[in-house]
Amino acid sequence: MSNFFRSLPKHVKTAFISIFRHLAMSLSAISAVTVTLLLFSTFLMIAGNISLFTKNIEDDLRIHVVLQPDVVKQAELDNVQKDIEGIQGVKKVTFSDADHELELMIKEHGEDFKMYRGKENPLSNAFFVSVKDADTIAAISKQIEQLDHVKQTMYGGTSVPKMVSMVDSIRFGGMIFVILLTLLALFLISNSIKMTIYARNAEIAIMRNVGATNWYIKVPFMLEGILIGLLGAILPCIFTYFGYPYLYEMLGGQIVTSLFGLQPIYPFTLQICAALLGFGMLVGLIGSFLSTTKYLHWKR
Repeated sequence: MSNFFRSLPKHVKTAFISIFRHLAMSLSAISAVTVTLLLFSTFLMIAGNISLFTKNIEDDLRIHVVLQPDVVKQAELDNVQKDIEGIQGVKKVTFSDADHELELMIKEHGEDFKMYRGKENPLSNAFFVSVKDADTIAAISKQIEQLDHVKQTMYGGTSVPKMVSMVDSIRFGGMIFVILLTLLALFLISNSIKMTIYARNAEIAIMRNVGATNWYIKVPFMLEGILIGLLGAILPCIFTYFGYPYLYEMLGGQIVTSLFGLQPIYPFTLQICAALLGFGMLVGLIGSFLSTTKYLHWKR
């Protein structure tokens, strides 16, 4: 291990020299990593905000459970709440009395309903039910509607769950696209390292003859792959660090409404930059490792 650390500066120097010696192939691999990480950065920004949109939608998405008009006793209300909480997939149940229901109606439909305040209030007690998964809201709503003392249930129809499903599909499709780009970057880095190996055949043969181990020969190539990945991540990091704040300020931190609020600039951009650097170096390391393992494998 001590020998490895003593020889590490030499390996790093060799990796840098190799990159500049085979500049055309190195630039090709760096460009592939850069394009991949630019798209990966865009995907992470979109996916991060879609996750926030989905969370906000699911938090805001509730079932409005209207009770029968004669359900006013606390014991009956407690029993209904307990039955609702017992349904699988229910996250939270909040009581809303008739007066609160009227205030919500006044807020939503206008001041004309103020005349019903007090004893003239025709509304019933109700519950607001939050669910764990937006996809289950229709089924849970039907189950609640079958309970005793429940008059009707309402939730926003099928449009919101469909929208949640749609954004999840977009996120999944983007992930598949990035995986394909990653495989392309791995292929190009692997080819770049392979060309370097071919160009250094004589040097590698000498190293073998003097007893160099497999790892001693592989390390410079693996460091070269890491450097290619690191250099390829610089432009995407700059794009993310300056591009996302610009977009955030331009949109005012949200898309149309607060329901579609954007991720805060910090630490979101820093997290993406760290992911890009780590991912770039990892792709470079894997690409170079695969290449050296395949083309430098021999029997001693």
